[in-house]
Amino acid sequence: MKLAGFLLVVLACAADTRSPDPRDPGDPTQKTHVILTAGAPRQDLALSALATPPATLTLTIAAIDNPSSQAFSLGASVMWSATGAGAIEETIGSIAPYPATEPGSFALGVPEAARRTLARSDGQLSLRLSLQPIAADRPLADPLRVTLGDPAWR
Repeated sequence: MKLAGFLLVVLACAADTRSPDPRDPGDPTQKTHVILTAGAPRQDLALSALATPPATLTLTIAAIDNPSSQAFSLGASVMWSATGAGAIEETIGSIAPYPATEPGSFALGVPEAARRTLARSDGQLSLRLSLQPIAADRPLADPLRVTLGDPAWR
């Protein structure tokens, strides 16, 4: 199963080999939405109810400021919470740009457990995006700044 997810990321990367220029407005519907740094590596984005649980999440990294070229991964998960109930976090997956200074678009298959969580109509849903060190003995260090466009569900 992990091999299938890896192949999906590799194919998604191969499908869009151009490097987006953050100064180029490109797609006018694409807005810079999230900036993650070594000092603030996580952000939760509120989600509206989705009519149909999506099969794919596409994350577009518009720019990476990473002068030391430190390796990192970007994790995505779905969070659900409701008053009086414990929070639920379902992992969607993670990507690791290579080289670690190269922006691009990355597609992640949404696992069934995350799709079930996204189908909930009660409580609050959010998408959690987080920068993670590639290895436990190599913590994220400044300067590291990753700029993401709006996540796309399909």
